[in-house]
Amino acid sequence: MHTKAAIIAAEALVRDGIRSMLSADCTVKVVGETANFADIPQVRRRVDPDLFIIDASGLRAGSEAHARQIRSLVDMADRPLVLLAEEGVQSDMEVLRLGVCVLQRSRMSSADLVSSVRLLAAGYLPVERHLAQQLAHRALEERAGVAAHIRLLTPREREVFHLLARGKSNMEIATSLTLAKSTVKTHVQGILKKLGLASRLEVVMLAHRQVRPPVRSTMLRQRARARTAA
Repeated sequence: MHTKAAIIAAEALVRDGIRSMLSADCTVKVVGETANFADIPQVRRRVDPDLFIIDASGLRAGSEAHARQIRSLVDMADRPLVLLAEEGVQSDMEVLRLGVCVLQRSRMSSADLVSSVRLLAAGYLPVERHLAQQLAHRALEERAGVAAHIRLLTPREREVFHLLARGKSNMEIATSLTLAKSTVKTHVQGILKKLGLASRLEVVMLAHRQVRPPVRSTMLRQRARARTAA
């Protein structure tokens, strides 16, 4: 069973280099390539690759704009990605949180690239050790920050807070907690004041910093199962 890969790189020399590195492994087959990011959807429809290998080294690393560009590539590809990118810790964290990207550096060896492609095709997401550690530390810091805010609330306010975070109306909260609607309104106002928030929407946003939605790594598992069943 071959892993079908498509290569996206502006420079022909880079595309040739990636193809040459992959040729050392008979299980990986290059089925398409292009020099332009804008052609990614067309390549996906034409050759249906299992994954893309994209040279993103020309993008400015470490900026919010860089993270947005990577998210755009993920959306266009709708496939797992091996990204060849220069190091930029902040944007690396955002890329990893997308859950479908493997980061490789320009100093990678053929074995590094082939290993990443194999693991990604099998449904795994290999991460450099130091990035995994930083991602774990960042998640712990964010959760600790939200927990510190919630400790400002009384037990009853915490109950209201969690229901607000689920998008419940004052009437629904009142019914759930057996409270008067006016009492719920008072609790909501107290929560907003203690947490320094301006609206119910900001309560939802704060709560979801504590429990992030699952990353898109389900895409990896689904495609791996599809390849096995084919």
